[in-house]
Amino acid sequence: MKKKINNGSLTLTRRKLIDNSAKLIVLTAALLTAVVVFGIFYFLLSEGLRIFTYITPLEFFLNEQWYPVDRNPDFGILALMMGTLSVTGLTLLISVPMGFVVSIYLSEFSGSKMRNTIKSIVEFVAGMPSVVLGSFGLRYLSRWILETFPSVWTGLNILNASIILSILAMPYFVTLMEDSLRDVPRDQREASLSLGATQTATIFRVVVPQARSGVMNAIIIGANRVIGETMVVLMVAGGAAMIPTSVLDPVRPMTAAIAGEMGEVAVGSAHYHALFMIGVVLLIFSTVFTIIAMKLKRGRRG
Repeated sequence: MKKKINNGSLTLTRRKLIDNSAKLIVLTAALLTAVVVFGIFYFLLSEGLRIFTYITPLEFFLNEQWYPVDRNPDFGILALMMGTLSVTGLTLLISVPMGFVVSIYLSEFSGSKMRNTIKSIVEFVAGMPSVVLGSFGLRYLSRWILETFPSVWTGLNILNASIILSILAMPYFVTLMEDSLRDVPRDQREASLSLGATQTATIFRVVVPQARSGVMNAIIIGANRVIGETMVVLMVAGGAAMIPTSVLDPVRPMTAAIAGEMGEVAVGSAHYHALFMIGVVLLIFSTVFTIIAMKLKRGRRG
């Protein structure tokens, strides 16, 4: 009897040791992640803030001239910020409604065979290198834009970049939105239908309101993916550091400026620190957008 009690005590002690070890590993991983994230942010800030020894913050953020040359340079990023916002905004206008419609079809209307086929296509697109899609936009989509809009002088513009980015972002929207819609309990749908509601009314009055938390998460992840995309906008956005007046204007988003110029800039120069400050602005954009979306999600949930 004593042997059984001792064995039980040893087993309990061993379980506690395993639980404590697991908690320690998880805590260590969380702390390391936080340290890495804050370390990256500190590194960006320490390099980026030095640009303000050359120009004032107002000149940096409100001047639309980005002309980083050796003599009389201009480091205004207003046009770059407007380029990022215009491309991101049009991409979301295209991809979010399309992703939402496709996710509703997959969740509520499609059979298992059709659903698996569409999901396979979506997963294939998700794994496609962005440079391949950028090449498609550079070769074919730009030609289509020139033929469709004869008054346009270049096919490399906001519209081109937004269409290609929509293709890149669609898998995030479709997969995450469809998962959140399917997570709504089946009995909620059946209860609505039994009360006489149509399937369309059930979807938009029962299913979608309960899945909006997942829908908002999908928008957050997809939007941050679009904001941070580099290769596509570098190839097909046009590369013109100007404030756009239409979706057919070429732009130079912030990620394109960093990718296109960082390899040629002199380390420690004003141009070098300006590019790092652009990285800080991109990080702030992404963080602010995430916080706003999370607050909207919580407000709707309440």
